[in-house]
Amino acid sequence: MSADFDVAIVGGGPAGTSTALHLAIRDRIAPARVVMLERATFPRDKPCAGAVSTWGLEALARLGVPLDVPHAPIDGLRVLAEGLVGQHRAPLGVVVRRAEFDASLWRRACAAGVVGRDGEGLVAIARLAHGFRLTTGSGSFTVRMIAACDGSGSAVRKLLGVREAARKGHLYVTETPLTVRDEGPRDGLCDFDLRVCDAAVQGYYWDFPVVVDGRSAANRGIYHANFGRCPDLKATLARALSARGVDGAAVRLRPFSTRPFVPSAPLGLPGVALVGEAAGIDATTGEGIAQAVLMGGIAAAHLARALRTGDDRLAAYPDAVRASRVGRHLLQSAWLARRVYGPTGARWRRFLASEPLAREAGAGWYAGQRLGWVAKARLAARLALALA
Repeated sequence: MSADFDVAIVGGGPAGTSTALHLAIRDRIAPARVVMLERATFPRDKPCAGAVSTWGLEALARLGVPLDVPHAPIDGLRVLAEGLVGQHRAPLGVVVRRAEFDASLWRRACAAGVVGRDGEGLVAIARLAHGFRLTTGSGSFTVRMIAACDGSGSAVRKLLGVREAARKGHLYVTETPLTVRDEGPRDGLCDFDLRVCDAAVQGYYWDFPVVVDGRSAANRGIYHANFGRCPDLKATLARALSARGVDGAAVRLRPFSTRPFVPSAPLGLPGVALVGEAAGIDATTGEGIAQAVLMGGIAAAHLARALRTGDDRLAAYPDAVRASRVGRHLLQSAWLARRVYGPTGARWRRFLASEPLAREAGAGWYAGQRLGWVAKARLAARLALALA
């Protein structure tokens, strides 16, 4: 079939631009045969905590894509639980503002020759004998394959009738000036406050360092994994903000949702690869930028192979994601979230705050580092004692 494009990438966030960049730079697919669709116009506003681990930064660096937007280095983390404050120092990545970061990656993909159409949302998909017809607000065109990279509210999933595998998580995010109580962010550390679990939140409150208009500031918010209902998430957030000297009524709270990656998460259909949050993100942390970048690389490899072999089914893609390091990471996170935030999670949270080895392992895991068997055995032994 002669299609207008070989691949349509729906969604212009890190998942979409990573898929495009991998296709054009690493896999040497003709970039003019790849089109990116984004319903918003760049620079777009995107509520997000903005943490990008070294795992994702290294994947972009391998493509020759530098970090060229304002950012705050993550020099470590602190875990707060049950009157304990546990700290671990290590370079873990950066915190960015998504409006700046996403626009930068979009420009990079367009500069590589990929066709970028922002301000053009997808409204219909029709399956053809050997591809698809996509309709946007500006018209229609044909493609051989689709990469669905359009986040938790994925239009591709909705138009193709892909059902949800799990409840979506809920978040609120805001940015404020630093206060005298921001010990962690002032020191380049990301704070994860698990004490909100006592108010039935299945997640955490966060304070991250961030750069806003050239000045150090704090990105703050609350994450609820939503295994079950939370009595009043905004009230819990207001109390956490007040404890840091921030008037919750005076700040702009931006709500958004996340789709967790779970064992039953659908990853594709014939001719369609779900990438990034359209497939699912880290259920424990609610993070997804680095994971989206990495999954975009896997999707691009399978799309490129399909273009060269003529087999557009992408049948091997789901298993490849689950077998990859990032796929195993996401599956581990789905298992861990239920333990840390579930009914018996208090001991797990206390263990994270009190055990240095647990924080070291968690920080390395977040950054995509491999945990050796000796470290795993030591960690398992200490965890068994803590949970006994």
